[in-house]
Amino acid sequence: MLDWKSLSSMVASIIFIRSLIREFMPPEVTQFLKLLSIKLFSSVRTNISILIDEYDSNYSNELFDSIQAYLSAKCFSTVQILKLSKPKNSKNLTFTMESNQKVQDNFQGIPLKWTLCTHEKKSSGYGYGAGRSYETHHFKLSFHKKHKQMIHSLYLPYVIEEATRIKFKNRERRIYSNSSSDEYGRPWGKVPFLHPSNFDTLALDPALKEEIKADLSKFVSRRDYYTRVGRAWKRGYLLYGPPGTGKTSLIAAIANYLEFDIYDLELTAVSSNSQLRKLLIATSSKSVIVVEDVDCSLDLSDRKNKEKKPKGEGEDGEEGEEKKKKKKNKEEAKSTHSTVSLSGVLNFVDGLWSSCVGERLMIFTTNHKDKLDAALLRPGRMDKHIYLGHCKFQAFRILAKNYLDIDDHELMKEVEEVLPTAEMTPADIAEIFMSCNDDVELGMRNALEEMKKRAAALAEKKMEKEKKIEMEGVEKEKVVTEEDVTEKNEEKMKGEEKKDEELKA
Repeated sequence: MLDWKSLSSMVASIIFIRSLIREFMPPEVTQFLKLLSIKLFSSVRTNISILIDEYDSNYSNELFDSIQAYLSAKCFSTVQILKLSKPKNSKNLTFTMESNQKVQDNFQGIPLKWTLCTHEKKSSGYGYGAGRSYETHHFKLSFHKKHKQMIHSLYLPYVIEEATRIKFKNRERRIYSNSSSDEYGRPWGKVPFLHPSNFDTLALDPALKEEIKADLSKFVSRRDYYTRVGRAWKRGYLLYGPPGTGKTSLIAAIANYLEFDIYDLELTAVSSNSQLRKLLIATSSKSVIVVEDVDCSLDLSDRKNKEKKPKGEGEDGEEGEEKKKKKKNKEEAKSTHSTVSLSGVLNFVDGLWSSCVGERLMIFTTNHKDKLDAALLRPGRMDKHIYLGHCKFQAFRILAKNYLDIDDHELMKEVEEVLPTAEMTPADIAEIFMSCNDDVELGMRNALEEMKKRAAALAEKKMEKEKKIEMEGVEKEKVVTEEDVTEKNEEKMKGEEKKDEELKA
């Protein structure tokens, strides 16, 4: 055992020998001995460490932020001192480690240890604040040296991927619009996206719901497949059908299901094809680009129908000139400040620039699918066409559950019989239910009465149409008969004249 006197003598001797070595030994020899000692110690040491600084060349280090996000969930259960914060544009609270805290992790049976360390640095540069000390952090990852290759090739990419997923889940989702720039002059203005629509509350046929959900899930999980077949990782949907059938609600439900942001593109606010391309580049991955009522935004009508229509058809005299003038004024009003063409829209959807962003869904809506050009409707641009028609019985039950909180009712059987002939949209039925102030009996009775009225009106209209067709058929027959009689009389007269000429001869 050493007493304090002996210990102090030993320390003094070590310091004296160290100073002699520094004074008289050449620097090359000192450096060699230092490297030799490090090599000897490293051969004995079994663990190695990787350091990740908070700042990389005076800028924030994305890898440090990713590790912090990855450890946020793990540190809550193991670390004793935590910092709680709510980062900007995030919807959840975030836990982070305090300095000198450790977190144990395990990857494929390999024990790993993360430590958050703090150290001081001096600021570089000139002027005010130059040379002043400031506190910075770094993560230290410790593990056995035999796992070095696996940590590099598998674990660190896994950490980055998990961090990306956590950040994506925690971000506040936005809806963007190009109709007005934000305060910084960026092309997309944004507000939080809070639409509550989801597939559970959507008034849609259950089989169609499951089909859409399966298609979406397959799309987001096939990144490697799209790369392998040489296609951009995007998918186009066309939603078409009468107004009030739930096209907008379906878009919101899709965005909520995928947890994507929405870019609501207003084509009439785009001045040129070039600006349209810039808007596309400014969108982010994992987003839904929406163009609603595309047939009303620009002239994207079928070119073949235009070519087939004879010039001046149905536009005779003053009335035709007036129609032409109105049409021309309407087109000029639409395109006063816009030169966006069908070609520009097609390139936007499926051109070379369409692959620049990554995982993305493009949804177009229209009330008149037959008016759109075939080039826009083909697979690769609009990959899936979804028809949203009038309300079916299963959709009615969902609406009754949403608005009246009922699963069944005595009038349901009668509704099932009348509804197919009423041609009512989900929006029509939802409005009836909303006006009843949660009164179940009143809501069901009013809905059924409205269905009967519409069914009777449609039946009467159908009868009138059939009667009109029948009358037109009779008139046509009458005309044909009169023509036949006239033709026969003419033939008879010709025959008699021929006989007279023969007699005279």
